[in-house]
Amino acid sequence: MSKITDAQRRQIFWTATAIAVAVSLVQGAITTLVKICESEGLWTIRFSLARSEHLWWSAIAVALVTSLGCILLSFLAGNNNDSLGIILLATASSLAVFRYAWPAWRNRHYCSNRWAAWTGPSRTGIDATLVSLIQGTNPWQTLSKDVPVMKQHPVEIRLAIFKSNLIADDPTDILKAKKRLVDTLSKKQPDEKSQTPLVPDDKTGLYAPIHPDKSASLLWGSHIGFAPRVSRAILAVPQRLLQSSPLTSSGHNGQPVCLAHGILGRNKGLQPHTFILGLHNGRLEEKCVQWPRPSKVLRTYYREEMNAAYGGLGSTFVDAATELALLLADSSHCLIQDWLSLHMEHQDHALNNQLARLGASDEELKVLYRLSYAVMLVSLSAHRKGRKWRPEVKLFTAYWKKYREGEMPAWMSQAAVVERVEKEESGAGDTDLDALIEAVLYKIETPRSRSV
Repeated sequence: MSKITDAQRRQIFWTATAIAVAVSLVQGAITTLVKICESEGLWTIRFSLARSEHLWWSAIAVALVTSLGCILLSFLAGNNNDSLGIILLATASSLAVFRYAWPAWRNRHYCSNRWAAWTGPSRTGIDATLVSLIQGTNPWQTLSKDVPVMKQHPVEIRLAIFKSNLIADDPTDILKAKKRLVDTLSKKQPDEKSQTPLVPDDKTGLYAPIHPDKSASLLWGSHIGFAPRVSRAILAVPQRLLQSSPLTSSGHNGQPVCLAHGILGRNKGLQPHTFILGLHNGRLEEKCVQWPRPSKVLRTYYREEMNAAYGGLGSTFVDAATELALLLADSSHCLIQDWLSLHMEHQDHALNNQLARLGASDEELKVLYRLSYAVMLVSLSAHRKGRKWRPEVKLFTAYWKKYREGEMPAWMSQAAVVERVEKEESGAGDTDLDALIEAVLYKIETPRSRSV
């Protein structure tokens, strides 16, 4: 070390100082941006940043350790005035590594799954007066170009670093703007409306059935040209559940609850209070791939969270929400990632459209919708990486045989439906799919007849 000249010592010292100052500025900027996003409700930006949080905290930690190494080298070379700098940098480096970088690395899979849980496809109700505007082979790109630029909700704002052809606006906002434009151009409204049910095309995102005088259900997202963004349902979620290390009101791990809120905020549909579910918790726990389900002891605490959020939708919805959170708590990050990437939390839109074309009645389509949360729980309970099919037809069959009188619908014998059942059964491995289905249909009151 004695061979280092005074000029070299000064160069090492100022290098360490420059690194420390630059890191301090970057860290301050990032921390400030995160605080602004959380306080202003810019959740799409916040959750997007969180996916790379472990990388930039690691870069900051490495830079601080490098700076510490430089100043130590300067000190050992004879610059005895750097003792205070060594203490400060050692403290900052330890803080960056153990307080920020290490927890960020531990949470990296959760932050990735949180993004998927909150920004996946959303199911939205479309007013009857707006449904007729959704038409054509590529309706949403056409509609978005015809309307003026709209002000986005803070939740939906993104950092526009790269230009994207995906639609940034909400589909309901687009339709309302289009309706105002149409009304302005034409004062005369049609006097007659067709009462013939319309079978939707897969590209529109609409679920069947569609009637001119009734609201419709739309599944929208990147699959029909919309940019991913956090669901507006996040506005109803407590901030303690939106942190990188969330907690429930009882102080327990809130990660599964946050993921469940993201999923439930996007997939309810038009009438979530009519969902069909008759859970036998014990049987579901014993037969699912997450067995032995260690998080089942949190059922009471998770139910309190879900009841506070969804109590107005009835006990069936609260039961489904609670079980979903518990299943997520006992599922690996990789399993959750795969399940969400396949959009298994949603009623199968393509199947819905296919059955409508095969002649399924409105009542039968309604039952498929009302069973969608039961199917979601069975799907997650039986999921293995690569499994691509929700057991919708199998569960529908089991429900129809157990709780409905009369013969099975005629479309059940169609070759396409038989093939679908085979796909639902494939890949189950040693999982008893029938036992899981029985566990979610254990005890159900007399079926209610309501339209979807």
